[in-house]
Amino acid sequence: MIKNFTYQLGIFSWFGFVLPLPERVKLIKETGFDATTLWWEDEIGVPNIKKENMPNMVRDSGLILENIHIPYDNCDDLWSEYKPFRDAIVNKYIGWLNDCAKYNIPMMVMHITDSLNLPSPNQHGMDSISRLLTVAEDLGVIIAIENTGREDYICFVLSEINSDYLGFCYDSSHNHIYSGDNITLLEKLANRLITTHLSDNDGHKDRHWLPGEGIINWEKVSNVFSKTKYNGFLTLEVYPTEQQLNEKPEDFLSKAYQSALWIRRLWER
Repeated sequence: MIKNFTYQLGIFSWFGFVLPLPERVKLIKETGFDATTLWWEDEIGVPNIKKENMPNMVRDSGLILENIHIPYDNCDDLWSEYKPFRDAIVNKYIGWLNDCAKYNIPMMVMHITDSLNLPSPNQHGMDSISRLLTVAEDLGVIIAIENTGREDYICFVLSEINSDYLGFCYDSSHNHIYSGDNITLLEKLANRLITTHLSDNDGHKDRHWLPGEGIINWEKVSNVFSKTKYNGFLTLEVYPTEQQLNEKPEDFLSKAYQSALWIRRLWER
């Protein structure tokens, strides 16, 4: 199936080089990317930047702000049998959903598990996510849940809850770390795909290398994507290697852009 549209290209605003956010987004735009994403915490540096100021910095650069990624500390508490733990994490996430509405951010990316040693998914977690989804639907904000180590959890949630405001963030590196070349998760959830975190690795650690620098079978991944109706952003979540850190950030971004173009050619076949 040949796509009748062209994917817009994005990259996470933290791409490994210590520069103030306005400089980073300026370089991202000048490289040719269409969009970026933000980690939703204050940025400590010179100067310190409050997260509330970041959306306008992105837009002032000419980039599209695709989404924010929220912190995932204590996200396992979404599934806790103890209601105070669940309430605390749900209320924190509701605050971030309200931030999205306030600052015109269309999507919030979140993890629903952190530990690998959790029991089977339970109704407590479903109730937590349902509470978040009710708020998201009222605010018009989309929630994207990202695959981490417990892929059974994300499959469970997305099979049980069907909403235009809840979908799948595909992280290629996480998928390969925990499942190798098995991309059954992507095949199962392709119709719920709403955003991407694309990077490569060596099969041992979540390296965040540029696609093509590791051992992920991108032809195999692209065979799934090329058959989907996904028309969102093709977004990289990449960091430089130690050697690349010795280069200029412009050089790394140029390589990242060429990598994104290569992936786009594969997916648009």
